[in-house]
Amino acid sequence: MLDEVTAALLNPKMLSSVFEEKSLTKISLLRPTLECVVLSSIMKLDKSSMNKLFDLMIMMVKYQLTAATGPVEIVLLTLNHTDAMRDMVSNPNAQQCIGLVHQMVTDFYGTLTFEEVWNARNDCLKELEYYSVKVSILLRLGLQNDDGSFNSIYHKYNEKYKENKTRLSSTRLCDIDLKTYCDGSFNLFGERGTILGKNMYSMLYGISKLTSEQENHNYVKECGAKAELGMLAVQLGTEETLYKRPFTLNLFSTEDNDNTNIECESDSKEDSQNDVTVTKYEKTKFNEDYKTKLDIIRTDLFKDDHEDIKYSMNLLELLDKTE
Repeated sequence: MLDEVTAALLNPKMLSSVFEEKSLTKISLLRPTLECVVLSSIMKLDKSSMNKLFDLMIMMVKYQLTAATGPVEIVLLTLNHTDAMRDMVSNPNAQQCIGLVHQMVTDFYGTLTFEEVWNARNDCLKELEYYSVKVSILLRLGLQNDDGSFNSIYHKYNEKYKENKTRLSSTRLCDIDLKTYCDGSFNLFGERGTILGKNMYSMLYGISKLTSEQENHNYVKECGAKAELGMLAVQLGTEETLYKRPFTLNLFSTEDNDNTNIECESDSKEDSQNDVTVTKYEKTKFNEDYKTKLDIIRTDLFKDDHEDIKYSMNLLELLDKTE
């Protein structure tokens, strides 16, 4: 389901409109597009659920823009979203597509000045001014008040742009040293520094950096959760091919010998993506090169590329061994 939603969200036609230099898109025009993305998978929502989901999306965007302490954090929180998308999808082509979107974000906004990015942020907040819905997760974390207003809580990251606006307003984002300025990174796998844009429902929310041991532990937990969700989807009949069973129980020994001796394949894969540093900062808008690349990548998103079942177990033989 996540792969399908991500593929719809990264549709080149949709991205082309996002990266065009134009006036701000009205919410009334944006909503149908987001609804199409949500309904692109097996998940179906009624009107009431769709309204609640849309209100949640709007309020989370409004909170993050309100809490941002400067133009650089606006870009960093956007990259936190692309990082989360890359971690959620399982299709390598989708991950490659998200990597390309990351490059588009850094190329486009890196050439803008602090003032241009901040003005864009203010325009968005003005458009969202009349949206005031209480969100349970924000209330629970103390980030929202009962009247719908937000509490600005700086979690170690504070760009203090308002205090340095006179000095930085005409500076391009690509012309500063992010490491010394805010201890953040625009690199593909860099540390963002801010927790804005991260998953608030995660138990690790608020922890900006993890040790390697914590990261490995969190990865194991996520894999376990994905496996459980996959098994549930199979049982409900809503997922036919994406879930990969860890083993199969054969009730009768009538299968071919080859079926009981399938070799275990290695699951380890080398990380083929290197830490990419953006060195090209030419002011661009979405062009045909990006669109062509995205089209090529997306053609493989829905191809069936399933591995054979990794283990086969004969239940009768197993019972014999226990006697």
